[in-house]
Parts: sequence; C-alpha cells; structure tokens
Amino acid sequence: MKLFDDIARNEIRPTNYTEPRFDYLNQSARLEYEKIRNLLEQWFELFPFEAQSELRSRLRSKDDRQHLSAFFELYLYELLSQSGFCVKVHPNIEDQKTHPDFSVLKGGKPQFYLEATLSSSSETKKSATARENRVYDVINKMDSPNFFIGIRVRGTPATPPPGNKIRRFLEAKLAKLDPDEIAKRFKVDGFKAIPSWTWKHDSWQITFHPIPKLASARGKPGVLPIGMLTQGPYLDAPYIGLRESIKNKATKYGNLNLPYVVAINVINDFGTDDIDINKALFGKEQVKIIFRENNLIDQQLGRKPNGAWYGPNGPKNRRVSAALIAVNLFPWRIAKVTPILWHNPWANYPLSPDNWPSPQLVPNFKNNQIEKRDGKSGLQMLRLYPNWPIRERIIRHSPNSY
Repeated sequence: MKLFDDIARNEIRPTNYTEPRFDYLNQSARLEYEKIRNLLEQWFELFPFEAQSELRSRLRSKDDRQHLSAFFELYLYELLSQSGFCVKVHPNIEDQKTHPDFSVLKGGKPQFYLEATLSSSSETKKSATARENRVYDVINKMDSPNFFIGIRVRGTPATPPPGNKIRRFLEAKLAKLDPDEIAKRFKVDGFKAIPSWTWKHDSWQITFHPIPKLASARGKPGVLPIGMLTQGPYLDAPYIGLRESIKNKATKYGNLNLPYVVAINVINDFGTDDIDINKALFGKEQVKIIFRENNLIDQQLGRKPNGAWYGPNGPKNRRVSAALIAVNLFPWRIAKVTPILWHNPWANYPLSPDNWPSPQLVPNFKNNQIEKRDGKSGLQMLRLYPNWPIRERIIRHSPNSY
C-alpha cells in the first residue's frame, strides 16, 4: 500500500491558496516535495500494517485538518520509534470502547500512553480565512505583466467578498500605471511613493500596492501576481485552543494507571511561544492589587485560575502527565520543529524526565519553578540534515553536533 500516487509529475507552480495540502504535495514536481514524499512514504511503510488504511485515508484527505492530524500521528510514531521506544497503535484499554493513539514501551515494559491532537484557529477564523483565500486565488488568475501586487489585510470577512469585482477593480487601476514611472518614484521616495487602493467588505479591509517588476521580468508567463501578503493582527489567541485541546483529551480514556501524554500540534499563523503555552497550562497572567482601607499596600504578579492544569479549585486534569507541544509542524518543517515536553506538576502518574530524549520543561518542587532541560532536536532524532528538504550539505563531523 502506497501513500502517494505513482504518477508523472510536471507541476512546479506554487500552491494555490485554496488547494488542499495533500493534493499539492502529491502532485508537485519540485525537488523538495519529492524529498518530503520519499520520507513520508518510508515512514508510512514502517507504520503497523493493520492501521495503514485508516491513516492513509486521513493523510490523503482534502480537509487540511484531517491531513495534518494524520501527518502528526505518523510523525510521532517515527519520532518515538527512532528514540528507542516500541510503539503500539490503538491499544485496548480495559472497560473502554475507545483507544488512545499509542501505547509506548521500552524493554518490553509499558512506559506511557500518548494521544495526538491538533490545535488550530477557531471555526470562525477558519471560515474567514477560506473566504479570503478564494479572493486571493481569483486575483492570482489576473494577467499582470508589469506589476506584482502587494496586499495588506486588516480584519476578517463575515461573508464572501466579491472576488471577481475586486479583480476587475485591480485590473482597471493597473492599466493606468506606467511601471517605469512607478519604479522612478520608488527609487527617489521609497515605498510611500507607490500608490495604494483599498477595498472594504464587512469588517475586512484589503489594501493593494502595485510593485513594478524588473524590465527583464515583465510579460513572463506563469508568474503569479500576488508578491507580498501581510496580515494585520487577529485576536484568535492560540492559548485558548491549546488549553481546550488538553481539557478535551484529559478524561477521554478514564484512569489509565500509567502516565498519559497529550501531544498537540499548534497551528497558528502568528506562531505560539512559551508565554502562550504557560497561559494555556497554568492560567492567564494577572496582577493582584492589595488595598488596606483606601491605601494600596502591595501588587503581586500571579495567574488566573483558568489553565488546563490549574483552576479555581486548584490542580485539575491530573490524568494528563505531560503535554508534548509542537508549533506549526508541517511536512516541510520536519527538520525545523522540535516538540517540547511540558510536565504537569500535579499529575497522578508523573512521567520520568529521564525517560524522554527531547527538550522538556520539568517542575522543580524545591523552588516551585518550571525548569528547562535540554535534549536532542527533532532533526537529530530523525537523522535529517539542518536544511532538509531544501538542500543537503556534507557533514564532516558527528551527526550529534549540529
């Protein structure tokens, strides 16, 4: 059973905004995507045969969430296997009709259970992004021989914007411009000399900037018009989705009598940092102001009791021993992303830090702090080179010394 189709490939174009991720990965003739396919095909071949059909179906899904979720499971299976663990897929749990994704063993002894999930934008944000992407694909079908289009976006559309009208609006504007004249203005006065046009729809505002092409590049076929796309801030806090992902998985399998790890791939356009993760796990930061009569006597920095692991009544979701968190892990970023293991200080069944190879955040009960412990990177554990899949360099030293 193969994951990818055995077909002739000649597509070297960039992906369309609305194109399913798997479809492009399956069809692209670019060398880097060939390397990604080859690696995933190797991993898939080693995945337990009895679970391959279901995983393959989800990996090939036109629903990007299903595709990325299945990819994450395949990635984790390989990461654990390369780290010296034996991994069983969908193990049976006594008195439970559902199964965790993996049971992880070492030396024949069960070590922990692992459940994989995806944390991405809210449904509202995903719907708005889909509406925007349809507009961008319409714009990219425009014939623009002399200009690239720079785009700056603020807000989100609640209803579908009129893509064809926007395209005609742009075509009319561009037809009146001389690329040489715009290039001269830019050379003298910089970006402020370039004209701009704004289109508003609902609470969505999109501003266009014509960027003149070099004379040698004008009129070349197959070049997409959109040259730059900048998104304004969107209040879709990643910590909320991360917190809910842990809460949703915490009690799914009852008492497992072993450490239980929830692995989360956080997909967010603006990234996710340690501040977001701390908010998700331990609660949002707050300042506690203490008055005596009418006098301010103290201010204390603390956290609201609204985290996945700490609530109004103290520690909660104690069945989750740790959260293994990766940020924006896509097939082309396998060598760039290393999942970090965040231990739950109040877990019913703590996971031994000595049993985990990658970087982790471990509670120090002596000073009530979470301390970082170094470990191997993802590319080391998976034996990839740093620039994979773009180009390979000759390594003349130890593969552990990246």
